Amino acid sequence: MKNRFFIGYYNLANLVTLMGLCCALLACFLLAQGKVAISMMAFACAGLCDMMDGRIARASGATGKRVRFYGVQLDSLCDVVSFGMVPCFMAFWLHYDGILDILIYLLFVVCGATRLANFNMEVALDSPNLRSTHFTGVPIPFSVVILPLLVIVHQLAGPVAWLFRLAFLLTGIGYILRIRIPKPSGRAQVAIILYELVVLITLLFLPS
Repeated sequence: MKNRFFIGYYNLANLVTLMGLCCALLACFLLAQGKVAISMMAFACAGLCDMMDGRIARASGATGKRVRFYGVQLDSLCDVVSFGMVPCFMAFWLHYDGILDILIYLLFVVCGATRLANFNMEVALDSPNLRSTHFTGVPIPFSVVILPLLVIVHQLAGPVAWLFRLAFLLTGIGYILRIRIPKPSGRAQVAIILYELVVLITLLFLPS
C-alpha cells in the first residue's frame, strides 16, 4: 500500500524484495569476517527472496499499474546489487583481484544492468500484465547458482582463477544474449532449492 509519509509502495512482495537485498549485503559483511559458509547461506537467502517475491505479488493480487511497475523497478534495482555487484565483491575478497579479474567483473555488472534494463522495458511495453513465460537472456539471479559452487572448488582446490574468470565471463555474456529461456516451473524451483541446500551443507563441512 502507498504510505502517506514516505515514497514507495509497501506490500509484502516489496518487503521480501528488500529483505533479499539485505541478505545479499549481509553476505558481503560475513565474508569479510571470514565466515564463508554463513555468507553463502545469506547469499542463498537473497536468491530465495528473489524467487518468492514475484509469486507473492501475484498471489496477493496486487492491483494498479503504478504498484506493479514500482515492484518491477524495485526488484531490478535490488537485483543489480544483490546478484551483480555482490558476487564480484565476494570473488574479489577471495583474492581474485587481478586486473583481468576486475575487467571481467566490470563486464559482468554492466551486462547484468543491461539485461535488467531490457527486462524492465519488455515489462513496460510488451508484457504489462507480467505474464511472460520466458526470460530473454540468462536471469541475473543465476549467480546464486554458480557462486557457491565456485566457492566450494576454491575451498577444496585452492585458487582457481581461470575457473572464476570463465564462469563470470560466460555468465555475464549470457545476460545479454538474445536467447529465450523458459521460466522455471514449480518443480524446477524446488530442484534449485535442493541444489542450494546440498551446496550449503557441503560448505559447512569444508575448512574456512
